[in-house]
Amino acid sequence: MVWLDEYERRARLIPGLLAIFPLAILLSVLSLRQLPTVSYAMGAAAVIGMPVVVADIVRQRGRKTEKTLWASWGGPPTTAWLRLRNSSDNEVQRDLWRKAVAEVSGVELLSLRAERANPSRADQAIATAVGQVRDRTRDTAKFKLLFNENRNYGFARNLYGVRWIGRGISLGGVMVVGAYMAWVSLGRHQDGITAESLFGVASCLAFFVYWCVWPSPGRVREAANKYAQQLLQSAVTLKGEAPAAASNPNA
Repeated sequence: MVWLDEYERRARLIPGLLAIFPLAILLSVLSLRQLPTVSYAMGAAAVIGMPVVVADIVRQRGRKTEKTLWASWGGPPTTAWLRLRNSSDNEVQRDLWRKAVAEVSGVELLSLRAERANPSRADQAIATAVGQVRDRTRDTAKFKLLFNENRNYGFARNLYGVRWIGRGISLGGVMVVGAYMAWVSLGRHQDGITAESLFGVASCLAFFVYWCVWPSPGRVREAANKYAQQLLQSAVTLKGEAPAAASNPNA
């Protein structure tokens, strides 16, 4: 845990732990945690950096999913909102954001005519400008709300990115515990249907339902929009601070 910062723990580690948690349930139901070898292996994995590995895998899955979602959305929300060739629900707000982003980043955004002539270059200009704004808002204390929205978006994106892993592990848990109960009942002629086994099946099934219902493109897009809006508003804040700093150079 000490190797991961606040963002990584919330946005990357937690989705990964939720995905593999049914494995812990299996170890408990099958009484494997009592084996010294298993206990040593679990302790060693925690010490040598298993949380970091889990967080990195989740990050990679989330990034891959992000590219697919952006393609279906027509690009990142910030890019889509700043395009002049796209229709806008609030053109006044869009113009305010464009001016702030251009001034803060020092990157000139293309005109409507230039956008239509070269859409790819227009999007590249917007992406570059937004990237510059993002770099200037790394101060999590000053831009706390932006940090929170970024973390929420990362969590939603990564949770959706590892959904198939979570589904596979949880469904596999249901099957393994079911097979274990059948083996105990039929093979060993004992009562395999115990409270612990039923709890294991119910828990793994609940996780499977969660992974099928909760992570969704809609939830990711909602979180992405909130983060994008806060990022663009942060550009407006930075733009407003610039004149004040210029008028008081000795501050």
